[in-house]
Amino acid sequence: MRAVLFGMLFFTFNSIIAQEFRTDISYKYIFANKWDKAIQTYNFSRPFLEKKQPLLMHGLNASVSYIFKSSSSLKHGIHISYNYFKSSAENENLKNILNLHFLNLGYIIHYENNVKTKGLYTDLIISAVSSGLFRNVNDEPFEYDEARAFGIGGDLSIRAGYYLKLKNKIYLSPFVLVGYTPYFYSPNSEAVINQTKGLVSNNWTGIFTTQVGLTLHIRQHQND
Repeated sequence: MRAVLFGMLFFTFNSIIAQEFRTDISYKYIFANKWDKAIQTYNFSRPFLEKKQPLLMHGLNASVSYIFKSSSSLKHGIHISYNYFKSSAENENLKNILNLHFLNLGYIIHYENNVKTKGLYTDLIISAVSSGLFRNVNDEPFEYDEARAFGIGGDLSIRAGYYLKLKNKIYLSPFVLVGYTPYFYSPNSEAVINQTKGLVSNNWTGIFTTQVGLTLHIRQHQND
């Protein structure tokens, strides 16, 4: 989270030389099949639990982006995002919480055509992704040999949005995004979730994501 805040400050101070500075917040859905299997195994092997552990599916995303100046319809930029997901189940004498954090650092290829599709834009985002998965039991950090799981991978995302001008250089845009990480290496995830390793999953997983949110833009005036 500190990296995102630092990035926001850095980009704000430098936005006067940018084509566009943006910050956004969104709902994010994640599907990681092998992590889901680990959670489902956790639930199956503990039939005494009245409330089952939810899958890591729903979360929040916050990001900042910086698009460099260019007269072309195809522009380039950089992108930083932070994602948080939580799975919580409270039973008698057992409160189990999984906290999953992602940090993405990416390169943007931004496209907009003010003649053919005025207001519409698309982004192709190529990112390096890191993660941390942590477990708390009864409001205390889980004590286990491998109580934390870190991961790393690469993500490819496509975003589409529509500019709505508010005033001067300020714009707002609703957007949708889909992303895919074909190989995300996180060897201790199963150990954190289920206290097993190699029982139901490998040391990696594929990840599919979708996002819906709003972006605030500060854009330099263009000759539309």
